[in-house]
Amino acid sequence: MLTSKEIRQQFIDFFVSKQHTSVASDTVIPKDDPTLLFTNAGMNQFKNIFLGEIEPKNLRVVDVQKCIRAGGKHNDLDEVGRDGYHHTFFEMLGNWSFGDYYKKEAITWAWELITEVWKLPKEKLYATVHESDKEAFDLWKNETDINPAHIFYDGDKDNFWEMGDTGPCGPCSEIHFDRGIDYCGVEGKHDCRVNGDCHRFIELWNLVFMQYFRNKDGSLTPLKMKNVDTGAGLERICQVLQDKNSNYDTDLFIPLINKIAELTGSDYDREDNGVPHRVIADHIRALSFSIADGGIPSNEGRGYVIRRILRRAARMGRLLNQSKPFLYKLVPTVIEIMGHHYTELKEQQKYVEMIIKSEEERFNLTLDKGLIKFDEMLDKTSGKILSGEDAFMLYDTYGFPLDLTVIIAEEKGLTVDTKGFEEFMEEQKERARSASSFKVELDNRDWNVLADDAPTEFIGYNLSQAKASIIKYRIDDDNKVMFVLDKTPFYAESGGQIADTGKVFNDSFEIEVNEVRKSGDQFIHIGNLISGYINSNVVIASIDIDRRKRIASNHTATHLLHAALRRVLGDHVQQKGSLVTDEYLRFDFTHFKNMDNVEIKKVEELVRSEIKKQLIIDTKIMSQEEAKADGATALFGEKYGDKVRVVSLSTFSKELCGGTHVSNSAEIGMFKILSESSSSAGIRRIEAITREAVYKYYEEKETILDEVASILKAKHEKVVDKIYHIIELNRELENELRTIKSQAAGSEIDDLLSSAVIINGIKVASGRVSIDDSNELRNAGDVLRQKLGSGIGILISIINSKVSLLTVVTDDLKKQYPAGKIVGKLAEYVDGKGGGRPDMAMAGGKSIDKITEALNNVETIIKSF
Repeated sequence: MLTSKEIRQQFIDFFVSKQHTSVASDTVIPKDDPTLLFTNAGMNQFKNIFLGEIEPKNLRVVDVQKCIRAGGKHNDLDEVGRDGYHHTFFEMLGNWSFGDYYKKEAITWAWELITEVWKLPKEKLYATVHESDKEAFDLWKNETDINPAHIFYDGDKDNFWEMGDTGPCGPCSEIHFDRGIDYCGVEGKHDCRVNGDCHRFIELWNLVFMQYFRNKDGSLTPLKMKNVDTGAGLERICQVLQDKNSNYDTDLFIPLINKIAELTGSDYDREDNGVPHRVIADHIRALSFSIADGGIPSNEGRGYVIRRILRRAARMGRLLNQSKPFLYKLVPTVIEIMGHHYTELKEQQKYVEMIIKSEEERFNLTLDKGLIKFDEMLDKTSGKILSGEDAFMLYDTYGFPLDLTVIIAEEKGLTVDTKGFEEFMEEQKERARSASSFKVELDNRDWNVLADDAPTEFIGYNLSQAKASIIKYRIDDDNKVMFVLDKTPFYAESGGQIADTGKVFNDSFEIEVNEVRKSGDQFIHIGNLISGYINSNVVIASIDIDRRKRIASNHTATHLLHAALRRVLGDHVQQKGSLVTDEYLRFDFTHFKNMDNVEIKKVEELVRSEIKKQLIIDTKIMSQEEAKADGATALFGEKYGDKVRVVSLSTFSKELCGGTHVSNSAEIGMFKILSESSSSAGIRRIEAITREAVYKYYEEKETILDEVASILKAKHEKVVDKIYHIIELNRELENELRTIKSQAAGSEIDDLLSSAVIINGIKVASGRVSIDDSNELRNAGDVLRQKLGSGIGILISIINSKVSLLTVVTDDLKKQYPAGKIVGKLAEYVDGKGGGRPDMAMAGGKSIDKITEALNNVETIIKSF
């Protein structure tokens, strides 16, 4: 039996033998595509090629792409574990042709691999083609020895692939495998067929022939360059080649399922009772890869999806009697299964385990709170049905899946309005689909083209001004200009570094550039036409060099900061984001507690020490493998090209980086950390400044110190002592004032007790008191309650221009006359509300003018009990 490792490698080797270049999988966290939550298909990393934005480096490519579908349009999350083939994480085997070979080769090579290398029986294989694609039908019939009766035409739903509402698209041909009648699963009379509604036929491979462009009006235009995009799910291929009933029975999952059984003490059941094992096995793969590629659990975007995946797995752990963190213990097993191919898993193992464990601990607290909320809902539930809205709130806020809510409800003798829950769930999915819509617009009609389209050459590492040519431009009515240069010294915003600003000009016009963005392999310069008009494409491009120097200082300081943090806090520190501007730098990094002042000072001094050493900044271009062997730090999850730029500061720092830097660390001048705070769970954030900004910072502090010293009439070195003296004096005065107020309140309470009345045979003391602090009002209530012996006390005061009411009831009466209910009724008279314990409760109100009315109704309220 072939292993998943062998199957994956055989696929790569086969297409390498067909002159394909093997490329690494893209990350599952898209770096340059805001339309995607996760990389969800093999074509994602080649999208710019399909759109014609960049030229392919290789015309034939083979890869194994790691994918996640758990949000937006492709959301399989809630189906995972219920059957044998839905997953959040999966691997897509793919071979690609960018304007090279086409349908014949794609079809015949797929058939060769499946039947001659993997040796699947030909009589069990079927092919479908689009109803318009006679060419593909004839190729299957004439170029392979498939049974002609096993070739079918089908419609757009199954055999036409589109990138989005607009963009490249085309017919596709699918290869299916007949697993036999036993897999049908449909009771009664039923016609088993390919692309039918049963599970007998399993789709193995999809061959997409991209030959059209879908326009906005829905029409199709033939592409100049026809491409091949294929995708075969490794999990399904393994299921068939290993002759298993489900993907979860393959060697991609069984070691994980066995480990889950070992950790939980719960044997695996391949039927419905095995859902928790399957969910956990699937989800830990998605978590391991998404976190290793730079994802982090959070409350928004893809971070929210990662958090949901983790919490769903943790919830399933509860069904297996796991109330303590355990998911992180599965990461080594994921690495044992897949780490040989995806080496980033092993490299990030400790970090991935740390993130998952931390999030598990956090969720366990949330889950416990959710159980409390569930009990509160039960108290308010009328009848025997928990509403769909409540069930959805438990799901969305506290991470309860519907099945967990149903189980808990059944234990309480209740049912759940599952239909109502699904309606709320569908509303959420629709919002997610809308937020994740994938639209491509290519419209060059607004551009004035002055030269042949070409990539922009960035020359800004060495030059701040250069002669260049405008390739194309467009201008609006407000003189806002967008233009592309053939070469430019302007850095385009990327990698956390902001873009350069400056001017582009010639004898006829001048453009003030205030923004530069990348679009494929071109730089889009954005600015304002401040004089003249564009009548020539030859220009001088000149950046604001002083601003560039400030940006470069902050960027180099970011590298020093990263290295210093790893030395002070540990190797678990990883960069999770950065912002480099001309004013300050911001650096996000992995760490699970706040840095104390000692650690901050150590980092600060370490950076300053390296600045003083006048380190020469060395940059080299090398292959990724060479850079890795040389010890360069790469930002995991970041996408790099075949050749990378390595920026080194002696032996202290060595990172892959495409940004601009100073030539000598001494140019940074000074370095000061302004703040250290939490960015999100497990992520800390440092903001810092360099150069003149540090001197300005200290000047401002000195100005403040001068002013404080002047006010206190003290020398600088005596200011702190003087402040402590004032604080101590103020504390003494507050204590004296508190004593005076307490004595005054005590006197008022004595007056209330002397005028107490008897209602229903109970002593009731009520009235208005001159107390302006909530804590003091509670203290007065305690005194009144003690002095009553047996009775009810009501105090009303004005605090912060609002009515404050407090009710106290002695222990012998609190069951019959609960303070919380008394104060609640009393608050209604002053347009307020409140409640609390049976022995003491507070409320607030808006209407000060109704205090007398409230006091006049005390007797009515007491008699109502």
